[in-house]
Order: sequence, then structure tokens, then C-alpha cells
Amino acid sequence: MRYHAPTILVVAFFLVWLLPLPISHAATHVEVAVDQLNIRSAPDTTTQIVATLNKATRLPIVTQKNGWSQVKLANGTTGWVNNKYVKMIDIPRTIYLKSTVELLNVRAEPNATSQILQTITPNGTYLQVKKQGDWVQIKLSNEVNGWVNSRYMTETAAPAPAPAPVPTPSLPAPNPAPVPTPSLPAPTPAPVPTPSLPAPTPAPFPIDGQAAGTLTLQEGYAIFAAPDFLSAVIGELYGGMVLEHFGYANGWYKIRFNGADAYIYKPEAAAPQQPVNPWTPNTPPPAQAEASIRVKNADTNLRSGPGTHYAVVGTAQPGQTFPIVQTEGDWYMIRLPDQSTAYIAGWIVDQVHPTNGTGSPGVGYNAGMIGNETVYIYHTHNRESWRNVARQTQGSSVDDPEINITLVGKRLGELLQQRGIQTMVNQDDFAKRLAEQKKSYAMSYAESYNAVVAAVAANPSLQYIFDIHRDSDEPRSKVALTLNGKTYARMLFVIGTANPNYHENKKLADSLHARLEAAYPGLSRGVILKSKNEGNGEYNQSLSQGSLLLEFGGTNNTLEECYNTAEAFADVLINHMLESRIVFK
Repeated sequence: MRYHAPTILVVAFFLVWLLPLPISHAATHVEVAVDQLNIRSAPDTTTQIVATLNKATRLPIVTQKNGWSQVKLANGTTGWVNNKYVKMIDIPRTIYLKSTVELLNVRAEPNATSQILQTITPNGTYLQVKKQGDWVQIKLSNEVNGWVNSRYMTETAAPAPAPAPVPTPSLPAPNPAPVPTPSLPAPTPAPVPTPSLPAPTPAPFPIDGQAAGTLTLQEGYAIFAAPDFLSAVIGELYGGMVLEHFGYANGWYKIRFNGADAYIYKPEAAAPQQPVNPWTPNTPPPAQAEASIRVKNADTNLRSGPGTHYAVVGTAQPGQTFPIVQTEGDWYMIRLPDQSTAYIAGWIVDQVHPTNGTGSPGVGYNAGMIGNETVYIYHTHNRESWRNVARQTQGSSVDDPEINITLVGKRLGELLQQRGIQTMVNQDDFAKRLAEQKKSYAMSYAESYNAVVAAVAANPSLQYIFDIHRDSDEPRSKVALTLNGKTYARMLFVIGTANPNYHENKKLADSLHARLEAAYPGLSRGVILKSKNEGNGEYNQSLSQGSLLLEFGGTNNTLEECYNTAEAFADVLINHMLESRIVFK
């Protein structure tokens, strides 16, 4: 029988169409999405149960078949999970890079014309932060990242942990003062002071069970069974928690969880250093600065140095203020009443700007504010964006410098202005300000506080202060709602309980939630309370009895859906203001 060429082409097309899709497009891991999930010996609900996993556990995928995934368990065995009850995720590798040329420029932005921060050589090893086109961002230090052209970089092994220092018998360890060393070689005529030696670095993951230091977490972290992304996720930690760690290596901290060893991945943190007193006994402290800090939390620790691994030298109580001597990263050196100094963490205090002399609170914030506004809108995390438009999506970040949550606040402000309600929409780029000051993301609320306190000082008659955000990576089934053919981003009200206005702020949130439910059923996700152990706990809400944090949808919504929600929220807010007899022009 003879076959015509068109017939052969059609047959070949269908054979190719029937081939399985390449596995390279599949997810790398599953994450359990239900409270308890059975792991079975074969891809069928009638087969033997070999294990049961808790919600949020992550396991690597071996293969997939007929709606089931074969996964690797923590003990090395395998089992099958039904894909209906898990989320498919892609966990990126931790990549280290080194230069392939002798001198490579590291730039501030991913282009060949931006500022050169420094040059690197093939001798250095750098953690990759993210990629953008032909450029890759690398970590230069705990506080500074830079961009290099990826053509001149190659992958390499993770840097080896620093070896434990070899004790010097000729220098008595207990005595930190300069000690003459008679046993040193003759050419050395002068005594060698002990402080000039490098600070000893604890060996990673010591086995003696002694704690190496403490960690204060500014955000949530997954807990892994081993220092490996392929190991099981066995729990979760929350921002604000303080815990002991038992060593650090290659970005992993060893901790104790439910009586067993566990690990969290926190590569931006450096291995703990020995405390160093910044002032010698004969050096007078610098002159008192004009700015001060105000303590927010009870029994706030004062420390001997700028880090949680330094000794606690005292405590402070809410409302106490102390003048700032100087700033070191995210920490303030403050002057105590007895004229001594101590350090306090910047993320648990409010900075108070001077109000006398030439100073004024919040200088440089709130451009365009008149002083007759009733509503003030700002965005602490001003670059939060959405997956369908964001240009920065490395890790858990979904950010954009232009298409971001500030557009939602701007739309809400326009809608209120059109109805005669004087509104100020803050346009300060808090993310940029933090970067310029070399401060971490954890200081976002401390930075936006400066803008809010300036607004309150400029206009004491402000009635409502709204900090607008978008929530994290929630499924659309949870954050999207269609009413009468129009899709909205569902709203969530967040109230911090670590401030004196907590009850009044909650009362306002409850009222607005009820109004949304009546006019737009299901649009509100409700009102949640967060203490300092579950998040920031304050959220700048101590400055007003009408202060709310509003979450408009999540990363999987769209800007248009958030605009629709802004219209709905403007309607209920205006009705609330009218019925509350708020006078506005």
C-alpha cells in the first residue's frame, strides 16, 4: 500500500500530540494543603497508608501519574499523594557564583551605565539573590547587594564555613586586656594585645548542645528537618519570635523544635560575632542628638551592642523616650538617664523627631499636604504588586517600582475627593528610603511612622488614617469575589493590639466590615487582631483612634479588581462618615 505525504504528516502530528509533556515544566515539590494527608504505597485510595503528613509539609516530587504525585519522605522512602490535596510549588536552588574575569564591576542597577559599587575577582564567592535578563544580583554583604553581568559569572560551590580558631597557648584566654607574651619570637619587641586577635567564630552546628546565640525574627520562616530544601517542612515560625540557635552554616541556622534538631534558612544573617564595646573607658560619648526614640513594648531589652547576641544591660517600658546618640544599621545607640549608653532595636521603637529649634517632625515627607484633610492614606510596603504585572518576583517577593499598591490608594483618594472629602495620599517611596539608609525591610513601619507622625502634626484634625497593603500568595478562591458580573479583590482589616487605641480602631473596623457585608456580601474577609508576637503588633495605629491597616486582595488578584474594591470601600466609608456626623466640605 502506498501512503501519501499529507497522510504521513497527519499521523506524525497525532503521535507527537499524544506524547507526554516534558517533566521540566512540572513543579519540584508539593505542599500539603489540608490538615492531615495520607501518604499511600501506590497511586490509589485503596492502597496501604505509609505515612500521614501535617498541613504545610513540603516534599520533593519523584514522578507524577494520573492525578497523583510520588514524593520522597524525610526517611528516604517514597509514597503517593493525591494532587487534589496538595499545592504544586517550585523551590528555587540556593546558587553561589564567582567571577570568571580578573576584575568585574558590580553596579547599583542592572545596566552598564549605573554606579559602580565595587569590583570583584575570581577569588570571591557570592550568593545569588535574583536574575533580571542578562544581569544577576549578588549579595556583597549583609546589607548591600549589587548587579553583575551574568556572562562573566559561573556557578560554584558554597563557601566553606570559617574554621574554628586555633587557641594561642601564649595568650591567656580569660584576660581580655593587652598581655605581654614572653613566648612569642624574639623579633617581636612589644606585647601583643588580645583584642587585636580576630573574634572567634563558633564552629557550625556544634554537637555539645550549648546555645550559640539568639535570633529575633522579623518575618516568618519554614522549619526544615535538615539543612536542605529537599528535606521535610515540619513547622513554621512567625515574625517577632525570639529563639535560641545552635550554630550557623551556609545560610542555615540550627534550632530546637518539638524536642528535636531543626533548621531555618536565613542567609542574610551573619554568623554571630563576639560583642565589642564601641567606647573605650577614656573615650567620651558623642554629643546628644536632637532626635529620640519612644519605646512601644513592655520590658524592651537594652543591650550592650547592636545585635540580639549582645548582653542585656537593662529594660525599658512603653512610653519612655531616650535621645539617639547614633544609628548602627537597624539599631539605635541611646543615652540613658545616668548618661551611660545602650542599644535598642529599631523595629520595636518609634523615632521621635525634634519639634523645637530648626527641626520639625517628619521633614521631607507628605509632599503636597495642605493641612485641612480628613483622610490620610499611605502604603508602608509601597512596592507590593500583583503576579500578572510585577517585575520583581524572586522568592516570595511580588513587587514593582511603578505598578503597585500605591495606585489603589491613589484611586481611593480620588474617589473621596470627588465626593468632597479632603484626602491626602502619601506618595513617599519608603522602600527607596530604606535602601538609601542601608536599612532592612523589617524597618518599613519605623520608616512610614515618620510620615504618619508628620501628617498628624501638620493636621491634628485628621479623622481616618489608612495603611493600604495587598495580602500574600493566597488562592483566588480566597481573595477574589464576583458580584453582579464585577470581580473584586476581597478586603481584610488588620488591627494591632499592642497600642492604646486598639479598641477604638477595632470598633471602626467592625463597623466598616458590617457595612461592606450589607452592601457587598462576601467582599470583606473580616477583622483580624495581631499582637506583637504575631506580627508588628502596632502598625502605627497608636497615632489615631481611626487608624486601620487594609489588605486589598493578594498577589493573585489584579489592579483592576483592587480598583473595584476601592470604589466599594469609598461608598461604605462615606456612608459611615455621614452617619457619624463627620463634617466635611
